[in-house]
Formats: sequence, C-alpha cells, structure tokens
Amino acid sequence: MDLAGRLVQRLRDEPDDPTVVGLEGEDADQLFDALGSETSRAVLQACYEEGRTRSELAEELETSVQNVGYHVDKLESADLLEAVETRYGENGREVTVYEPSKRAVVVAAGEPGLVDRLAEAVDRLFAPIVLAGLFAMVVAVVDRGPERIGMLGDDAARTEVMAATSGTAAAVATFLVGVLVVLAADRVGVFDRLADDRRTGRVRLLLGRSSESTRRYAVSILVGGLVTFLALDLVAAGTGHRLSLAAWLLVQLVIPLGVVAAGVIAYANDGLAVSWAAASAPFVGIWGYLVAGEFTRGGIDPILFALGPVAVAIVAAPLGSIAYLVGRTVASWRGIGEPLSRRTIALLVAHPLFVVVIVAGWLRLVG
Repeated sequence: MDLAGRLVQRLRDEPDDPTVVGLEGEDADQLFDALGSETSRAVLQACYEEGRTRSELAEELETSVQNVGYHVDKLESADLLEAVETRYGENGREVTVYEPSKRAVVVAAGEPGLVDRLAEAVDRLFAPIVLAGLFAMVVAVVDRGPERIGMLGDDAARTEVMAATSGTAAAVATFLVGVLVVLAADRVGVFDRLADDRRTGRVRLLLGRSSESTRRYAVSILVGGLVTFLALDLVAAGTGHRLSLAAWLLVQLVIPLGVVAAGVIAYANDGLAVSWAAASAPFVGIWGYLVAGEFTRGGIDPILFALGPVAVAIVAAPLGSIAYLVGRTVASWRGIGEPLSRRTIALLVAHPLFVVVIVAGWLRLVG
C-alpha cells in the first residue's frame, strides 16, 4: 500500500483521547506486563512502521505465529495495539492487520487533580448535554406550537410570531431535567468509555467495523435530525431576517448533506444501517416538525403521520444505499476495509430500482 493510502487508513477516524493509567490497578498491570517483554516491544515497533498481520510479524521477527499471537493479544488487551482491517492472505483465508492504537497512554502517579477530573467529565458528558439542550429547544417549539408550512397552511391569517419568552419555561425545565438525567446516568457508569469492538461479517456490513465510531456517528445523526427540526421552525416562524435566511439555506441543503454524510460514514466505518440512518435524519426532522404542528393544533392527520415512514422507505433508504455503495467503492479503491461482494453490490443497486418499480406500479394502479 502506498504512503497516501496508509495515511488515509490511519487517519480515517479522529485520534482517541489519551488514556490516563495510574501506577496502581489492573490497567497498569496490563500495560507493564505487555511492555515487559522484548518480543512485545519488537512487535509494537514493527507495527508502527506499517500495519502487520500475525504471520508477517512472525516472519519479520523470526519466531512462531503462536508466539507472536501471544504478545499481540497482550498488547491489544493493554490498548497499545488494535485491529484495523481484515484482508485475504496468500492461502485465501481472512487475516487481521494490526496497527498501534490511536489512543495515547499516559502513566500518572497519584490522584488526578480537580482540573483533570473536570476536563474528563466535560469530555465525557459534552455530547449528552448538547443532546439535552437540543431536545429542550424542540420541546420549547412544541410548547409554543409549530407553524404551518406551505400546502399545510390555510386561508386564515397566519399566527403572529410568538414573543421571545414563549416556550422558555418549558425549555428550561426540560434542559434541567435532562442534565439531572445525564448526571444520574453518568453516576451509574452509562457514559463510561466502552471497549472498541472490531466487527466482521454481516454485523460489520450493517453496523460498521468500529463500535466506538458507530456510537459517535449515531449521536451525530440524532443531532442532525434535531437541528433540521429547529432550522425548519426558524424558517416557518420568520424569527429574524438573517437567521431565517441561514436556516432556509440549511433546510434546502439538509437532504443532500444527509446523503453526503451517509457516503462519508460508509467510507470511514462501513455500516449500511448507519448510512440509511444518516440519509433519513433530515426527512425525520422535517416530518417530526409537521406532525408536531398538527398534534398541537388538536390532532394528527393519518396521511401526514404515515408520510414520514413512507418517505424514509421510498426515498431516504434508497439514497442511503446509493451513498453507501459510493462510499465503500471509494474506500476499497483506497485500500480501506474489505471490498464489497458482487452479491452485496447487486442488492444495493437493486434497492432503488425495486422502489421505483413499486412506486410506478402503485401510481399505475391508482391512476
């Protein structure tokens, strides 16, 4: 693999935050045990030069594959080495390629100070608190009452723009409750960093190679749906000319941006279901705003309620499949991950075509 390909492979995910290891505890034992062997250090050094398989390491270090496997397992348990991809060896079997972990390891003596603990808490809780804030803003919009949009409007005079304080009490209360829930969840360890599992097979195809990256993308997709909801409200309510213009531009671009995000996710981490979710988030945000408006005005139109799932099924998911196919094709060309099988490519190509046939048949039937 050329230098550019290796750089893309190493940088496809952002470097992880450093791991702080105290001198006491199981983590320190694993770290020092993994580095206590000359062979382990030689394995780690070889992987820094270029990703290696176990057989390649055994050949380079002139030892057995079993001995290399023993040291690789210890280094992986200590978060010093990680599996980055699988590829096919000379005998046609799948082999795993290892590279040094992107997470720096810092050995610290004594208890961390207040600033360190506070920085760690902010880093761990930033995303949940941002989600709580966005959800509180959505609650404020629902409490105020979403505006009618386009053909869903009527001949009656439009509702006057609400005062700036409308929905503020509901937003503040929701945010405070959200923060309390986040703190309670953090206390029981919900947001503790989990092991970054490396998936293979069908699970990798649907959810992606890296479980940690999948969790990060899932949070980003949820944020995208909430931001779409709020941007549409700014356009509908007409709050401030410049702000409304920016929101209008965002609403116009949000669906193409969702498709681009689906392709980027497929390129970086695989995961067909995650690409579907990324392409669907803008549709869900727009649909959620329309449904919330009807609900606050006294009921939900069954046709409008069914419109969201239908839009996801016949528009968003096929777009996600196309974006996934493009992303994985580019990734395979750059040497990242496994190439798609012919059967998977055929199914991805058939997905939008199948939807077109279904919709055309339905239109012909009702016409």
